[in-house]
Amino acid sequence: MVRPLHREFGIPASVIKPLVKFMVSEGVPLNALLADTNITLNDFALSHHTLLFEQYINLILNARNLCQKSEYALILGEQFFINHDDLLSCRVLSSDNTRSAMELLTQYQNLFTPLLDLNFEVNANQGIFYINEKIPLGDALPHFIEYSCSLLYSLGKFSLGKKDIAIEFEFSHPNPGHADEFENFFNNSVRFDCAANRVIIPQKTLQQAIIFSNKNTALENEKICQQQKAHINSDQRAIKLVKQYIRSMPFHEISLEALAHKLHMSQRNLRRHLQEQGVSYKSLLENERKRIALRHVEKQDINLEQLAELLGYHNASSFSRAFKRWFGVSPNHYMSYSPLNSLQKPHESVQPQTWVS
Repeated sequence: MVRPLHREFGIPASVIKPLVKFMVSEGVPLNALLADTNITLNDFALSHHTLLFEQYINLILNARNLCQKSEYALILGEQFFINHDDLLSCRVLSSDNTRSAMELLTQYQNLFTPLLDLNFEVNANQGIFYINEKIPLGDALPHFIEYSCSLLYSLGKFSLGKKDIAIEFEFSHPNPGHADEFENFFNNSVRFDCAANRVIIPQKTLQQAIIFSNKNTALENEKICQQQKAHINSDQRAIKLVKQYIRSMPFHEISLEALAHKLHMSQRNLRRHLQEQGVSYKSLLENERKRIALRHVEKQDINLEQLAELLGYHNASSFSRAFKRWFGVSPNHYMSYSPLNSLQKPHESVQPQTWVS
């Protein structure tokens, strides 16, 4: 489903591209979309490149403010379902009915996304599927709620072989546009400013059989899902420890060999754990450098020579080149910007270019 994302990890540029492509196709100026994100055009051209979670959040906030289609996240969720397939989707498709499918989603929610917490309750009249943030997402939370509901609704329609499903949606955030835009998309009731983010599923829908149901396939998919869940838990623990060690060690002492030694595993096994979560040792190290660099450059609390030494660079020139590669401008240029003057922010001077993926 949704690729693993976490505030502590890098966000693959491939996760961000669909949002950027859609916004540009809707006429949103690229320079306005990237404003205040420190994302450069080069970030999208590099393979296996990652960005900071905060950059991703700022991009989403820009998208919500700039896009004329308030239901854009619903469209993106539907497009993701159409263009992707994964293990959890296969497990859901092989289950017996809607109720068992919803229970599976809560059981294997880490295979869906680590950003959201999913809970499912059933009473005499209906089932209620709750969606909450697992880590603070701030004003970007509506994006993830709408996107996830759209993706799950698309999966549900396909699972039941129906054009529409009788369910209701309740969102805790204000209506970003017109109610009919969301109700037309879901062909169901959609309410905003509610007490919780939830999907209300009547008993009749819960009992509907999934057309792909197959006991043998379900058993095989269940076994693989359990293995994948165990792998993710193990890999996430490894990444958390790698982050802790990176933050506790001087940068000039950090290496894959040193980290593997501290974790009591081989370099090969450590590399595998990281790759299975869509990250690498180099991307984790670079993201930590970017985070520290941006913090100190914005505060201007130490000079560039000291910052370069702190981050493990030979000199200020080497650090400045890395900073420009990360954020599109030199640290001196970045520091020269003041919100009180009339100058544009450095990244706002980038002109829109033809998008090529």
